[in-house]
Amino acid sequence: MTKIMIADDNIEATKHLSYILSKEVDFEIINVSHNGLDTIKYYKELQPDVLLLDLNMPSLSGLEVLDIIPEYDKSRNIIIISGSAYFRSKLCNIDKIKTIYQKPYDINCIKNTIREIKNINITDTIKSKLDKIFCELQFDPFSKGTKLLKSAILISYQYPYLKLDNIMEKVKIQNNEKNAKTVHSIIDKQLDSLYSSKRNLDIFCKRFPYFYGFKPTTSRFIKYILSCL
Repeated sequence: MTKIMIADDNIEATKHLSYILSKEVDFEIINVSHNGLDTIKYYKELQPDVLLLDLNMPSLSGLEVLDIIPEYDKSRNIIIISGSAYFRSKLCNIDKIKTIYQKPYDINCIKNTIREIKNINITDTIKSKLDKIFCELQFDPFSKGTKLLKSAILISYQYPYLKLDNIMEKVKIQNNEKNAKTVHSIIDKQLDSLYSSKRNLDIFCKRFPYFYGFKPTTSRFIKYILSCL
């Protein structure tokens, strides 16, 4: 569920936008603020996934809000919705902004951008968890096999119903490799190298007792890692 906050001084406009977005099964409107001070207060308290922000508001403008609110390690999670060309021309703190829409806007574009922000943040979190597991298992961070195996796991996360051959094909395309069989072979060798070291095997068995005493196939390894993310 994507937690959405709306900040706009136009009460009727926010009611309409809230109604339209709340009909989406994966959206949750957690707050609507009508001035800059409330926007800052509730943004800090609620930490929304996405903030839809007007620029021309009382108390504090959207420009001032952008300077004050924290980022919470989210990937550009603010969508500017503004009918003021003057305020849009004054934007300079753009590190937190995903995109800017002029009023009147296309609601489908808003929905698509919200989902894009959510997907980016989820992917970043999964990558971080995956990096931590691979570091703990002492995979070589610079090897091609590690890179391809991580790629396969992330693709499996994004497309949970893909068969292994299709996953390898996507890994091939994503990493500009010659063919999917070669990709699979490189990943198999990477897993073999993990088991060739007694030290790594001990760490692996403590982290994943499910695999104690035998080397899993690439497919089972990917599935088990996904269950740990």
